[in-house]
Amino acid sequence: MSLILSGVFNILQLVTVIICFLIIDKTGRRPLAIFGGLATGIAYTIIAILSGLYANDWTAHPDSGWAFVVMAFLFILIFGLTYSPLGWALPSEVFPNATRSKGVALSTNTNWLSNFIVGIATPPMMDNIGYRTYIFYAVWCVLAGVWAFASAAETSGKTLEEIDDVFGDTNGHEEHEDMRAAAMSIMRAPVPSTV
Repeated sequence: MSLILSGVFNILQLVTVIICFLIIDKTGRRPLAIFGGLATGIAYTIIAILSGLYANDWTAHPDSGWAFVVMAFLFILIFGLTYSPLGWALPSEVFPNATRSKGVALSTNTNWLSNFIVGIATPPMMDNIGYRTYIFYAVWCVLAGVWAFASAAETSGKTLEEIDDVFGDTNGHEEHEDMRAAAMSIMRAPVPSTV
């Protein structure tokens, strides 16, 4: 049964990521981040409540057990629709050309390091604090949603220069002017004779 559920989890996440890429430009990045943070926080809170009340005897409370599974699926759906693709889409949009490769590499490293830490930390947390582990993650999810509401800028449909303006940076404008000057000098250069 766990192998089947694992397969279903992975297929659902793939489907929701595809849906996200179809809607991300229409809905915008910021609304997805706000919704994702708050909705995953709610899912984790319900999981924590169910786990806190019934984890000692799931067999006596099968409906609660299935509700737990449904909430876990819901979390995966919401995460796949929001933060999973946003973690890859946003970094490539916010860094200017000169630092984009380093910025995307840093964000990718941060993503994988965070996944590693969660994977290492969760089993001992479950052993030591049980259902409170879900509360811990719920708080971080809600904080991510609040941060997105209070601080995240919308990058959808903006040029690099407009994104630089949002963040108070001038690198994009400088790069644009450098590229323009280089193009103009190439256009003015005499064409060598081939004869």
